[in-house]
Amino acid sequence: MNARAHKPLAPMRLVEISQAARTLGVTARTLRHYQDRGLIRSHRLARNVRGYDLNTLEQLKAIIVLRAAGLPIQAIQEIMALRDRPDAQIQALSTVLTKALSEQQAQIQHLITLVDQLAQAADTLPSSVAALGGPGAIGASS
Repeated sequence: MNARAHKPLAPMRLVEISQAARTLGVTARTLRHYQDRGLIRSHRLARNVRGYDLNTLEQLKAIIVLRAAGLPIQAIQEIMALRDRPDAQIQALSTVLTKALSEQQAQIQHLITLVDQLAQAADTLPSSVAALGGPGAIGASS
């Protein structure tokens, strides 16, 4: 037997789903959805309430940031699956974020085009049509 005494393991600190959701700024339903999709795992607390350890809370922070950046859950699953291979995970994340940025830039350009077209159309509206929303408009009370 080993002469050194073994330290007892410290109890694992778990955060209930409702507290985790409040802390992370999402709903408990969102956290359950991430678990249902296999992105995270929970522990069961008293009353069968889901609880998350500190490592899972860190994973959730990353998931929430990536979702806010517009990444689909499937892409996040693929990135999370590479957590044991940090170099591959960084490369995959870079590729996915670059693609998301390109898509968002294209969407912004599309919106700019629509606003410009609307501005041009507004300049060509007959004054009687443009006045419909102003004072004295049809149906306005006197």
